[in-house]
Amino acid sequence: MTAAGDDEARRFPHWVRNARFMPAANMLTSMGFSVFVPFLPVMAQSLGVHDHLETWVGNMMLLFYIISFASGPVWGGIADHYGRKIMVLRAMLGMGILMCLVPFAPTPFWFVLLFSLVGFCNGSSAAAQALLVANTPPARIGSTLARLQTGMLVGQTMGPAVATMAVAVVSRPHWLFWISAALLLSGGVLVMLFVHEVKQLAPGPWRPQWLGNLRELLAVPRIGVLYLLSFVFAILGAGNITILSVYVLQLQGHDASGTGSGAFWVGAVATGLAVSSVLSLTLWGRVLDRLDPARVLIWATAAAGLAQLPLLFLDTPLELVLTRAAFGLGASLMQPCIVRLLKAYSPAGMDARAISYNTSFHFIAIGLAPFCAGLVGPVFGLRTYFALTMVFTFCALAVWLRTSRRHAGLQ
Repeated sequence: MTAAGDDEARRFPHWVRNARFMPAANMLTSMGFSVFVPFLPVMAQSLGVHDHLETWVGNMMLLFYIISFASGPVWGGIADHYGRKIMVLRAMLGMGILMCLVPFAPTPFWFVLLFSLVGFCNGSSAAAQALLVANTPPARIGSTLARLQTGMLVGQTMGPAVATMAVAVVSRPHWLFWISAALLLSGGVLVMLFVHEVKQLAPGPWRPQWLGNLRELLAVPRIGVLYLLSFVFAILGAGNITILSVYVLQLQGHDASGTGSGAFWVGAVATGLAVSSVLSLTLWGRVLDRLDPARVLIWATAAAGLAQLPLLFLDTPLELVLTRAAFGLGASLMQPCIVRLLKAYSPAGMDARAISYNTSFHFIAIGLAPFCAGLVGPVFGLRTYFALTMVFTFCALAVWLRTSRRHAGLQ
């Protein structure tokens, strides 16, 4: 055990320090992002958008995440060839600087334009995951990723609470972007000062490739299905945040306000998910290193699908809070399992790109979710949208089960 510990310290000299400071930086970044995301419908209302609010917010989120989707793999290729820490700094500091511009938007058009620019630097979570998996002993990756995600979820818990208090005292909710910028920049400074890496660079010069790298990764068995499951998790989790904010306003009736009880319940729904996810990952984080992530992924995906069922019948915001808390308890394990399996399956020297593509599919799902809700909601209602997401989840689970059985048979 001593020899193994010495070898671990030699190959991964910074992993303990990184495992302490990276979750804290991720918490600040996540808090900065979650300060404003649940309140985007409220901000849109304050700029004069009242009719078909879910459609307007859906289009804005789709544009933001299309930009994030397209740029993510490019950043991942740079990380594989030049280092992962610089990509973490690029994301946190870049988003923080651009976020400072958003409050100057005078109209909905300028709000969309400035907000979309932030998407070009999006991807701090993927960059942090790539840095940790490359600089952490393989036997510790599961618990380290769970700790990283716990930091993110703690930030998601605190962000809506901070925003709920802030919107009660500021005259324009768009000023929440100033708070967001400060938190993002703080996370970047923390990484700059305290996080280190041993660079594991891919051979040869970096060439910008998007489809070529993706085809190479999809040729590996089960990686494509992992991307599908990540897509599903993003829809059900972060993708539904703004949709559920609109749902809260609908449950309260036409008199709901973004600065009174409406803001309280918007924050409560987002907080309920984050708190339950933190509890789940805290309880299971250390155990993940000793469990088969492929089997845990089956259980977590099934739990995610079942947690959509109450959305079809609930009638009050409190019931919605409890439903999102149940979703966090079961589904939060999906993401660390997916990242751990991508690290295990990806070709040598492509782990950062594999994780970046995973995050790109995550991004496009977050953008497509409110966009699709904006199409379905005005015609059939949001309950129909939630039913469709539940069916989609169980279809993806069936594909994963079939692929896993096929792979086991080949072995």
